[in-house]
Amino acid sequence: MSVSSVKDVKLAEQLPGFEEGDVITIKSVEVVQTAVQGFRGVRVSGTDQNGTEKAEMLWLRPVVGSRSKLGAFISALGNDIDKWVGKRVKIITWRHRNREIAVVE
Repeated sequence: MSVSSVKDVKLAEQLPGFEEGDVITIKSVEVVQTAVQGFRGVRVSGTDQNGTEKAEMLWLRPVVGSRSKLGAFISALGNDIDKWVGKRVKIITWRHRNREIAVVE
């Protein structure tokens, strides 16, 4: 598909991010790469307890702290992102450099 003018461009829906207190049921987890600079990340999408769709980008780095976005997910769910889909997590703390989630049974 080619885009000949701005009139042909559609805006993608931007989903709200996770917030403290949310209970998220993870619907999809995908590794993505930005087109321009080639940054790689894991996009986690799901629905909260009210049925609202939400998503977060977890940027990939060789080493992450347990309180980073990605580190919080790895600490709670493990390194195999294929096993994250279908899990329910509660967002305990969701502040810059201070993230914590817990698996909800």
